[in-house]
Amino acid sequence: MNMKKIVNSVVTLTACLLCLMSCKEDEEVITTLSIDKTEITMGADGGIEPVTVSGDVNWQTSTDASWIKMTPAAGYGPGICEVKIDSSVIAGFREAEIRFYSSNNAFKTIKVVQAGYEKGVYVEGADEEFLVENSADTDKRFLDITMTANVNFSVRVESDGWLTYKDKVPEYDYGARPRTFKQRFAWTTNTSETERTAQIIITPDEGEVVTLNVRQKSAPKITDNRAGDSLAILAIYDSMKGMLGWDASENMMYWDGVELWEATDAEVKEDPDLVGRVKSVTFRLFDTKESLPYQVQYLKTARSIYFSGNTNTFLKSIRLGDDICKLAQYGNLKELTISAYGLVELPENFKELGKTLEVLDLSSNNFSTGKLDVISETNFPKLKKLRLNKINRYDTTKDLSKITEKDSVGYRWSTGYADYNLPEQVDKTFFMRLLKWDSLEELALSLNLLEGNLPSDEELIEAGLPVYTEADFDKSAVEADEDKKFIDTISTAKPYLLGAPKVWPKMKYLSINLCFLTGELPDWILYHPYLAYWNPFSLIFSQEIDAINSNKQKAGFSNEPTNLSNYENIGKEKSYYDYYPLRKPKLDGSEDE
Repeated sequence: MNMKKIVNSVVTLTACLLCLMSCKEDEEVITTLSIDKTEITMGADGGIEPVTVSGDVNWQTSTDASWIKMTPAAGYGPGICEVKIDSSVIAGFREAEIRFYSSNNAFKTIKVVQAGYEKGVYVEGADEEFLVENSADTDKRFLDITMTANVNFSVRVESDGWLTYKDKVPEYDYGARPRTFKQRFAWTTNTSETERTAQIIITPDEGEVVTLNVRQKSAPKITDNRAGDSLAILAIYDSMKGMLGWDASENMMYWDGVELWEATDAEVKEDPDLVGRVKSVTFRLFDTKESLPYQVQYLKTARSIYFSGNTNTFLKSIRLGDDICKLAQYGNLKELTISAYGLVELPENFKELGKTLEVLDLSSNNFSTGKLDVISETNFPKLKKLRLNKINRYDTTKDLSKITEKDSVGYRWSTGYADYNLPEQVDKTFFMRLLKWDSLEELALSLNLLEGNLPSDEELIEAGLPVYTEADFDKSAVEADEDKKFIDTISTAKPYLLGAPKVWPKMKYLSINLCFLTGELPDWILYHPYLAYWNPFSLIFSQEIDAINSNKQKAGFSNEPTNLSNYENIGKEKSYYDYYPLRKPKLDGSEDE
C-alpha cells in the first residue's frame, strides 16, 4: 500500500515538472519578438515588401531613411508590417536599416538595399514595331508612346511629313529620379495602296539613343468599277462622320442621293462603260474638320458631286486639298458643290477643274481676302453658274464700321467703287472681275459683306467692258444665238443698248441682295435685258436691313423704283417695259412672245 502511494507521488511530481517546463517554454515563445526576414532587396521602381512579426509583445519600428515607410509602424502581437519603398532618385545603389523593437528594448534588424537608375530614356515597346491604321477619325489620328526618363532628351522624326511630333519635351529637375509620361505623335491619312514607314529618334543628354520604327497600313484598294464606286462613297461619308449613311447590303441604285448612269443617257452612247457607274452623289450632314476625304478622287465617272451641311461650319477653317482636283483628268465632272463646309482657302490646282466645270457652288463658307483669286473666267471658261452666297464667316454682322482687323468675320469685299477709304483687308478687285465675266448665266452673291457703289455705265466703259454694237442686233447674230426670244427682245431696246456696256449679257439669274451696297442703281441694272427675270425687288434692290457700311452709311440704294412699269419716281423718262415691251407680263401672268 505504501509502495503504491510512493509510485503515485512520483508520477504526480513528474507530471508537475513536465508542466512547469512546458509553461516555461511557452512563456519564452510568447514574450520574444521575431520577424521573418533580415534583408530586403528592391528595384529602382520601389515597391512593397511584407514582413511577418511574431511574438506576444508590444513592438514598434524605426528607420533612418525618408524613402522607407512602415505600415503599421507599431503594434501588439503577431501581424504583418508592410515596408513601402519609394522609387529611387539616384543612379547607384542606396542602403538603409529598419529596426523592430520589443517592449524590453530588444530589437531585430532588416537591411534594405535598393538599386538605382542609369541615366537615359526607356520606351515601352521599343523592341517592337509600332503599327498605325491608314485612316481614322481626326481626333484618333495619333500614336501615344509611353516613356520613362531621368534626363532631358530631344526628338526627331523621319517620315516624309506623314508622322509628326506633337508634344513638347518635358523638362524635369529631380536629379536622377525618372518620370513616366506619354508622348504623342500625329499621323496623316495614307492614300497610297502601299505601306509607309517612319522612324522616331530619341536622343538623351546621357545614355543610349533610342530608335523607334513606325509602320502605317496601306489604303484599301478601290477598283475602277461599280464596286469601287460604292466603296469610295461609303469610305468618304464614313471619314466625314456622316449622320445619315447608306446600307452597304442594298443595291447602290437605291441609295438616297446617288444617281447612276443609264443606257439612255447621251454620254453613255459615247462611253458604254459608264452604265451603272456613279453619275451624281450628294453628301449631306456630316462633322469633319478636314478637307474632302482622299477617296473623292476615285469618283471618276461622276458628273455632279455635292457636299453640304458640315456641323458648326462658321467655327471651322478648312483648306481644300488637291484630291478633288484630280477628277479633272477624266473630263466628267460638270457640277461641284462644296457649301456650308467651313472652307477658308482653295488650292492652286483648283483651276484644273475649270477644264470641265459648268456649275460651281461655294456658298456659306469662311473665305478670307485673296483666297478666291483662282476663280476667274480665264481658269473656268466653261462655267455658266457660280454661287457665292455668304462666303464670309458670320452673317449676323450689321455694322462694318465697327469691325477691326483682329475680328475674324471672313471675306470682306467691295465693288471697287466707293468714295471712302476701305480697310486693307477688303478685297477691291474680285467683284469687277465678276462683272467682266460675260459667259455667266447665273451668279448668286447674296448675304455677303459686299459694300460700295455699283459702277455707272460710263465707269464700266472706262474700265474696259465691251459695249453693244450693231453686230449684236444683225440677222446673223439672231440666227446664231440659241435664245431667239432674247435677241428679239433686245432688238426693241436697240436705241438704249447700242453703245451701252455689255454686262452679263447671258445672265438669267442674279442675286446681290442682303449685302451692304449703297449709292444709285446704274442704268445697266435698271435697263438690263434680263432684269425682269431676276426678281429684282427681292434679289437686287433689297439690301441688308439696318446695316451700316465701313463709312457708317446705311446700306441700300437711293433710287430704288417702285415697279418696272414706272421709273418716274427715280427721275427716269422711260420705264423698263418701255425699252422691253416683250418682257411685260400679260394679264394671265405670262410674257408677250
